[in-house]
Amino acid sequence: MNVISFDIIPSTNGYCARNISSLAHGDIVTARRQSAGRGRKSRKWSSEEGGLYFSLVLKEGLSLLKSPGTLTQLMALAVCKAARRAGAGAYIKWPNDVLAQGRKFCGILSEAVFDGQNLKAVIVGVGINLSQKELDSDKPAVTLAELGIEADAEDLLKEIVDNFNFNFELLKREGFEALRDCYKEAFLYLGKPVTLRVFDETVEGIAEDIDAEGRLILRQGEKLRVINIGDMDF
Repeated sequence: MNVISFDIIPSTNGYCARNISSLAHGDIVTARRQSAGRGRKSRKWSSEEGGLYFSLVLKEGLSLLKSPGTLTQLMALAVCKAARRAGAGAYIKWPNDVLAQGRKFCGILSEAVFDGQNLKAVIVGVGINLSQKELDSDKPAVTLAELGIEADAEDLLKEIVDNFNFNFELLKREGFEALRDCYKEAFLYLGKPVTLRVFDETVEGIAEDIDAEGRLILRQGEKLRVINIGDMDF
């Protein structure tokens, strides 16, 4: 595991994107603090010292994937499993946030890098609240320390990456279907009413299922709607 560490940089994902040609498959970039951490849709991600912030570079095996977007869900599974082993009652909010006690402690942002029309790499960025004193968030948030868990950042990073790599091999061989049951077990909203923001539309329904491509199946009365991309409220 090749880890490139910084005390502070604007964004680990940004660093990877700027230096993608010199980075190898499996390289990891970490920072003790990010001055311009980002979440989905360019939202600010609070990245004060005391958290675990890293990006994983993926270059190999991408052509075998039906949907590179499922890499985000794989990372959510990897974080959820590690957090549960540490003692957190962790679960996933589709598609990519990891929560405990109704509050978010992990956000994931995957970004594709193209060479013309060809997918050159995918950068999977992760931010985990470990022990920060203050959390700047517009949603309910929590640190693992507040949950009574003392996690060593280096040990947690290794466990998460090991979990991810195991799942990545399964994904390449068998597709998301091989991980679907594990993902559904960690997604505690099945059968419950949910509200999502899909582009500029607010969508409501019952979370019916997660399909073989990782998409959310939403029941709206007698109809089923497949949601590829969206933000689920919590």
